[in-house]
Amino acid sequence: MRVLAAVDRSAYSSYALDCLKRMPCHDEVDLLLVTVSPRVPEYDLSGTMFAMDAASVMQREIEAIQESLNAMAAFARNEFRSIETLSPIGPPGHEIVRLAREKRVDLVLMGATGHSALARVLLGSVSDYVATHADCSTLVVRPQGNQLPDPNIASPAPSRILIAISNAECDVDLAAWIAQLDLSPSTEIHLVYVQQILHFYDQELFHQASKYRQDLRPIAVETIETIKEDLQSKGFTTHTKTIESNHIGHGIVEYAEQQKCDLIITGDQRETLIQRLLLGSNSRHVLRHAHCSVLISRTSVTAGVGDQADKVASG
Repeated sequence: MRVLAAVDRSAYSSYALDCLKRMPCHDEVDLLLVTVSPRVPEYDLSGTMFAMDAASVMQREIEAIQESLNAMAAFARNEFRSIETLSPIGPPGHEIVRLAREKRVDLVLMGATGHSALARVLLGSVSDYVATHADCSTLVVRPQGNQLPDPNIASPAPSRILIAISNAECDVDLAAWIAQLDLSPSTEIHLVYVQQILHFYDQELFHQASKYRQDLRPIAVETIETIKEDLQSKGFTTHTKTIESNHIGHGIVEYAEQQKCDLIITGDQRETLIQRLLLGSNSRHVLRHAHCSVLISRTSVTAGVGDQADKVASG
């Protein structure tokens, strides 16, 4: 599996990388360590007409970043199958998405730096941009309780995982991440289907919507039972839940918080970038409001890298 880890000098990115190192599948990961440096503008200082030498500043910054990346790579050299480092210049979100596409990675890994409710809902964050624009799956690691991670305390592997079922063809692929991450059978898995409550003033529309919801529920239940049987056959403790909520994303986040889940796996069925940019996306809502890590799955984890690239190109 090819993983792009977007890192900086923060404790959050170190925590995310530590989480990856503790995954049982870490020795099968080809890791791309990336630190993006925003471009330094040229301007006069205090009206002195002395222009900052932007090229010189950027060169020194890139050298410092590369030194930091080399040290990080040397420290983790034995943890992964291979490690490559890159230090591009430009808007961080844009550069991460560009490299993920060019390097044909399977997963982008980032640490969530926003630990307050306000920070999570602000548009423009790097994690929000990447999760919205990336063609591949994205894992945003958030420490439990949103507390600043202690670098002296090892990050635990996920112990309670919520898989959000959406009645889509890719739902089975969500469960495939359990095998891909090679998680311990002691991991507790919750299969959750949130049925949205629809409100209509027009009674005829209300009855049509009610009939539509009644038709969807058996399909969701069948999907959940199929996935449950597969996971239980592998030794996982699996729980199922069908709930109703005015907003699907809110229902997922609320249930995850109640069950103290430390990872949510959700799909993103929006096929085009324009669709993904629309506010109200359930996956974006979960990413912004969840108190735990979030994995947004966009491509089949069972497909080869070349197959995924072909799928992206044809889409």
